[in-house]
Amino acid sequence: MEGIIKVFTSRIIKFITLLPLLLFMGVTSCGKTSVSIDSRTYEPKIVIAGLIYPDQSVTNIKITRNFPVGVQIDLNKIDLSNATVLLTDLQSGEKYQLTYNYRIGAFEYPRSGLKIKYDNSYKLDVSASFDDYALKASAVTTVPGKGLEIIADSSIIGRLYYRQKDEQGNLVSPTLVYRKSKNAAFYLASITAFYASPENFIYENPPGFDINKALEHGANIQDFQFTSTWDKRFDSGGALAKMEINWFNFWFYTQYGIILYAADVNYYHYFLTHEFVQEVDGNLHEPIFDIEGDGIGYFGSAVTDTVYLQVLKK
Repeated sequence: MEGIIKVFTSRIIKFITLLPLLLFMGVTSCGKTSVSIDSRTYEPKIVIAGLIYPDQSVTNIKITRNFPVGVQIDLNKIDLSNATVLLTDLQSGEKYQLTYNYRIGAFEYPRSGLKIKYDNSYKLDVSASFDDYALKASAVTTVPGKGLEIIADSSIIGRLYYRQKDEQGNLVSPTLVYRKSKNAAFYLASITAFYASPENFIYENPPGFDINKALEHGANIQDFQFTSTWDKRFDSGGALAKMEINWFNFWFYTQYGIILYAADVNYYHYFLTHEFVQEVDGNLHEPIFDIEGDGIGYFGSAVTDTVYLQVLKK
């Protein structure tokens, strides 16, 4: 299960791996978009991307850097493998030094003795030097409480025909009925097709979309293989909630893994703002990064539960 979560999570945070290639700057405008870029707008930043989970090992904490616009980027210098990364349990005061795993390109705590706990708060401290800059960044996350559970008997999962209909002719959509987790900021469903290719693509989709044409124009098959949907529920755990998953999240006849995340406010802020930085009136603003010091990105936590769905061809 932990391995599946790592694969799904790595796709959810795909955008953060691109952050080192972007220039983050403060931009102000009034009623229209106006961006002026030169060497003076560059601010070196540590880029943090990582989630921790209760009762799981700490791994896949990515620490990278950003670059100014216009420079030739050396891909071997994006990862800050020499950074000092320290995780502190703010309840016990215990400190844990994370180490860089070259195989996965991220930091982890490979030894036993560290157990992430529900409701506990953890602080990540990162220090790194590059391009003659000595930078420090930190972030605190509070792990959501126990409670998250997908109620399989009440959910619409298992085996479904694509865009299946009931006896009255109404569309039957995959649906998760779940018990909420205490102090979770929002709920994110990550949907992954286990096998994805043009051969098992759902060409009977309502818009008549053809994946072959998309691939010819530079699209990636993973853009269809991995999808997500979310729901915001700021309330205490225990009560039941329902999340209906639109059929547009399913593009292949195959089995799917659906992981439901009850995530903290840090990841909620990042997820909702990292792609939407322009308001209706044209004003630009930075995404919300709950990171202190010289850092951008996110450090958060989540509780998860997993179910499976087989999409069948009629």
